[in-house]
Amino acid sequence: MKTSVLDFIDSATLREHLRDQKLEPAVECILIIHSKKHSIEEKLDALKERYETYSTEDFNMGKYNCREIYIKAALKEYIISTKKVIDELNNIDSENIYHVCGTDDICCHGLFNTFDHALNAVKKHLDDTECTVIKAKINEFENVTDTTVLINELGLPYDIWNLDNDRISWSIYGAYAWIPHRYAIGDLIRSSFDATFAVVVDNGKCPTNALDLDINDMTLKCVAFEKKEYHSCGGIFIQRYFPILRIESATAAELEECPKELIRFSHLVKGGISPAEFLEEYGQGIIGSKL
Repeated sequence: MKTSVLDFIDSATLREHLRDQKLEPAVECILIIHSKKHSIEEKLDALKERYETYSTEDFNMGKYNCREIYIKAALKEYIISTKKVIDELNNIDSENIYHVCGTDDICCHGLFNTFDHALNAVKKHLDDTECTVIKAKINEFENVTDTTVLINELGLPYDIWNLDNDRISWSIYGAYAWIPHRYAIGDLIRSSFDATFAVVVDNGKCPTNALDLDINDMTLKCVAFEKKEYHSCGGIFIQRYFPILRIESATAAELEECPKELIRFSHLVKGGISPAEFLEEYGQGIIGSKL
């Protein structure tokens, strides 16, 4: 195999944990598809390599879930259709426009007549920001979305789909698998998406079969802390699901920026302090004084 699946795992913590483990072909493909650090062309090449290397029986192995019955056949359709979308992306047509918007909002950051012009604008003006380029058809009444391209913070297109391959694209991207990980209950983690710190309160368990899988098996249930001045204790604990592919183990250096409430909560979950001690410190607003 020319490409290693490790190169497509964005989380350094997960990448290191899986370094000496062998993953099933379908699980490798799901990890490759979810990478945001590599271009869509690089991901398609890695997927094609696995499609050509492994048999249908090989692809049936592993604990994963995909709404397509035969994932290898679906993978072939996805590769062919996505390459066609890429080839058609820059076809010059007076009926098409390209506009750039943020991934978390619908604010338009510019209109362009080619994809290359739109991508150059992204690299020049939206550094370190994920965004979306939309190719739309112009008609008399409105602009109709034809192709959607997701761009990472490095200015690389990492995912693409259009109206013609929307079904197979979402079937493949929406597939999920059981991913072995190293996180234990009480561990402090940091989101690579928004740098939020959290404490793992449910690290999941390996399902007995693929039918028991759901999308939350690629996440960890964690508790984060939101500072709110109007709250009597200065903030509030909330539960959130954090994607395994988008988190890292918090390092000792990073804990300087972590809310002291979370560090103490980690001690509580791991059994380092009693619930009575935690509640007393938190209720009196002195929870950080013991660190």
